[in-house]
Amino acid sequence: MAHKKGVGSSKNGRESESKRLGVKIYGGQFAKAGNVLVRQRGTKHYPGINVGIGKDHTLFALVSGTVEFRKRRKNRSYVSVFPMEEVDVLVAGPVNGGEMPESDIMPQDKESIIAEVEESIKESVAEENIGDDLKNITGIGPKIAELLNEAGIVSYKDLAGSSVDKLSEILANAGSRYASKDPAPWIDQAKEMVE
Repeated sequence: MAHKKGVGSSKNGRESESKRLGVKIYGGQFAKAGNVLVRQRGTKHYPGINVGIGKDHTLFALVSGTVEFRKRRKNRSYVSVFPMEEVDVLVAGPVNGGEMPESDIMPQDKESIIAEVEESIKESVAEENIGDDLKNITGIGPKIAELLNEAGIVSYKDLAGSSVDKLSEILANAGSRYASKDPAPWIDQAKEMVE
């Protein structure tokens, strides 16, 4: 068998891959400059206006525009790309030639806008400065850090000032998974990080 199958496996595994030939962008469709229009062996289709041909007879667009297939001389198929024409766009204006109606929305005064912006900046800065990242301490993962934050320990200073008994109680309340952790080294590391 000399033909190439499009897809699927061959019976004996020696059949080569198909080359995916054919028209890639059809007539009436938009093509950007450089897009492949037709992959072919030989010249089934010829290059027309604004279309180039590669050494493997691939036709490609030289400019962006609309693709067109035409039969011309000697009943040959020619592929052309015609650039998009610029269209005048009408802008909506007053209907009766009068003035545009005034908007119901009153512009805000500068002071209220500035006050709102300053308030939102203060809130975002306050959110950023909530506390230290307790996960940097060996043995504290995201879940334990979350438990400590809920208990009011949000910084290294808070952790360094806490007692082992208080931390053990927080972990015991969280469940048996966390009760087995030893919080004593965490306090020492937090003291080092504070200094």
